[in-house]
Amino acid sequence: MPNERSDETDSARRRFLKMGGVAGAAALAGCSSQAPEGGSSGGDTTTTEGGTTTSGGSTDTALTVPGRYVPTNVQWNSYAPSHYAQQGGKMVYDPFLRYNQKTDELIPYFFQDWSVDGTTLTVSLREGDTWHDGEPVTAEDVVTKFTIDKGFGYEVASYIESATAVDEHTVEYSLKKPYRTDTILLVLSSSWMDTPTHEKYGEFAKRFREASTKKEKQKIRGDIQNYQPKEPVGSGPFTFESANQQTLTLTKYEDHPDADRITFPTYEVTYSDSNQQQWAAMKNGRTYDATTTTFFPKRIRKTLPDYVQKYSVPAYNGYSMAFNHDDEDFGNRNVRRAFAYAIDQQKVANLLGSSKTAVTVPAGIGSFRTGTWKRNLGGETDVYQRYNDTAKAAELLRAEGYTKQGGQWYKPNGDQFTLTIPSPAGWSDVVSMTTAVAQALTEFGIKTQNKSVENTTFFGQYWGPSDFKVVPWFWNNSALSKPFFSLSWILTSGTVMSNLNFPEQPEVPPMGEPEGETSPSDVRSKLQSLGTAGDDATVTELTRDLAWDVNQSLPMVPIVEVSSQSFWNGNRWNIPPADTDKKYINNEYFWWPRIGIVSPKEQ
Repeated sequence: MPNERSDETDSARRRFLKMGGVAGAAALAGCSSQAPEGGSSGGDTTTTEGGTTTSGGSTDTALTVPGRYVPTNVQWNSYAPSHYAQQGGKMVYDPFLRYNQKTDELIPYFFQDWSVDGTTLTVSLREGDTWHDGEPVTAEDVVTKFTIDKGFGYEVASYIESATAVDEHTVEYSLKKPYRTDTILLVLSSSWMDTPTHEKYGEFAKRFREASTKKEKQKIRGDIQNYQPKEPVGSGPFTFESANQQTLTLTKYEDHPDADRITFPTYEVTYSDSNQQQWAAMKNGRTYDATTTTFFPKRIRKTLPDYVQKYSVPAYNGYSMAFNHDDEDFGNRNVRRAFAYAIDQQKVANLLGSSKTAVTVPAGIGSFRTGTWKRNLGGETDVYQRYNDTAKAAELLRAEGYTKQGGQWYKPNGDQFTLTIPSPAGWSDVVSMTTAVAQALTEFGIKTQNKSVENTTFFGQYWGPSDFKVVPWFWNNSALSKPFFSLSWILTSGTVMSNLNFPEQPEVPPMGEPEGETSPSDVRSKLQSLGTAGDDATVTELTRDLAWDVNQSLPMVPIVEVSSQSFWNGNRWNIPPADTDKKYINNEYFWWPRIGIVSPKEQ
């Protein structure tokens, strides 16, 4: 991905606070060609996967979830850098489409149908949608969305040149390459319809189209980020009702096309300032009906009531240590490799229980929990290095002129090799894992301190200006599971190119020869070929090649894969069984309520 969103730091911060990431992935649970899941329209009694309920919102029950901002402080512009109403936004706005990572199914939603012809993607939009002020949602609003995304340098602009409204319900995207249909649709699956043209966003889009200089575009981006409405004009099935210090209240929008599928009238986001508060709330069975997190310790899970159902899916993402490639030490490939060899990934993963899985081979693809990383490589994995060998770490450092005396490593210039790793204090699981990494390095002879700092300090003093040697970060912040996206992110994203100063063409040895002579690898060309390849054999070959680039150049060291977990109160809600395929739409938490998969029980 040649370009990455310029506000990626805030987006990543939001994911990491849940993670550290989250789960990333692209979208939410399965539909079929049968009747709507969870019920039919008109208030009929129906049987769902979770039980029997009455559709059409015939109950006064509110679905309550936690939010991490005081509701009166949130704002409703997703482009603004802080306090975006993320939990509420997932119900107030509509996604373009969804994706089930297990069934590999693209699920129509606002985008109802699509086709690709060469470099033209044609999309048919769902009819009957209105903004909450009554104005119709049209193709022009989709064009506005793309124009602003492109102005911010979002990843969608890496694949799409332009968007045109053919008529009120048809959009044509001009693609930069003849991408496969699933590739380009997965890029768009992360978009939400949150830019009404008749509001300020139409003006912003017009300014972007007329801007001719970087300075003009920078000014427009600043103006958009300063636009922070306290009430939204939404497109989704819930509309803003009120906000106080504790609770954001949304009510069902009866004119939404899916209103009849929603089985409750009110959605509440209640302020929660810590993981511990969410754990306690799920234990008492009253405060929250559902919560989603990647950090829910086993000792706490054991104390949950039997009626609390846990859903767990691979996040295809997780904790890594990211290098500053301009650093005098970690700009050296062999020093990065030595760092990786000195860490025991399994020990780090074991710290936080079954929701964490060790990434034993840093390749930047797939899930180590389910073994998809091996399948993505065609089952041929022996060639890739497994980094967990302190003797090899020592060999590599000595080859680069480092020496060890009295149990401590010294640099070629004679200075002691010490390391300070800053990590945000609020990310409790990340702090724990970074402490384990620091301990392993110290035992190896690189005296290492995990410096816990406030979030604002981390982003302002270290991450933003790239003033660090090594920091904790994600290894797949694309939020998509297919190798093309994770490899693009770890090799060419804005984070990796700008914050980590990773080179355009990393130095990599020949496949299977880790100690061989290195040469520049044109990872961008390989990624373009992977995104347009039409046969499985070519996809596997390119995936293997790019995974080798990650494995050997180490833009960062993936250490732990997380699982996305959500917990639902089965005492108050009819919910699916734990093994449902519907959970594989990431954050089913936001999807199930809007399509009738969950419903309140009679109390």
